[in-house]
Amino acid sequence: MLGVFAHPDDEVLCAGGTLALCGAAGQAVTVVCATRGELGPVADAALVAGSSLGQVRERELRASCAALGVHDVRVLGLPDAGVGWAAQLQGTLGQLVLLIRQVRPDAIVTFGTDGLYGHSDHVAIGELVTAARSAAARPEQFGEQLTTGSLRAYEGSRLFFPVITADAVARVLGEMRQAGLPAQLWSLAPADFKAGAEQVTAVVDVSSVLDQKLAALRSHRTQLDADHLFTRMPREVALRFMGVERFRCADGRPGDPVAG
Repeated sequence: MLGVFAHPDDEVLCAGGTLALCGAAGQAVTVVCATRGELGPVADAALVAGSSLGQVRERELRASCAALGVHDVRVLGLPDAGVGWAAQLQGTLGQLVLLIRQVRPDAIVTFGTDGLYGHSDHVAIGELVTAARSAAARPEQFGEQLTTGSLRAYEGSRLFFPVITADAVARVLGEMRQAGLPAQLWSLAPADFKAGAEQVTAVVDVSSVLDQKLAALRSHRTQLDADHLFTRMPREVALRFMGVERFRCADGRPGDPVAG
């Protein structure tokens, strides 16, 4: 399993339970984060005292992945809010092609063209990974990687995009509001989530690893203040909202990122 995301915390929100299930099943799991999320909000300034936010968020990313049972974590170091333009300058496409040829994943999870809620970094890294998956299968693409004989072109990856619908977000906000609990998802509104339920081709029950997923999410302390929705969310609400993860297979075929 290879998961490629834009910012620390994306790994949990997009596929935390799926990553944990893959690890528990004995699969090798690699998580790649394009940026360190250095432009994100800070829930408590004391959390970043003596360090940059990027350094702190990378530590949070690694703690989150450890909670999910993922220990191969890589950070590309692209600038937050600048993945699209910086990737061209830094040759990120070739780096991702090389990674796919080295790791040879059965499944890749990254953002689709909707970027979940249109975030430009999400869209950019998803486009890069999609292009890299295609290029990795063609020996004439980045052929210099293959000259040593230790690498071969690789076309065995299935590609999955996480799907979170406006209806799902509206339901959890409604439940939280009805219970008198925080009902703000940062500054996002349900309408920001553009994918429809008809796009879902795979549903993964991650209820068995929900506690790992919640622990991973709450490792991102700079993003979650004491009254944040995810800080205050009761477990029974989390089970309904986060106990299942939905994906769209880029090829439209049946199967999910865990089972193939």
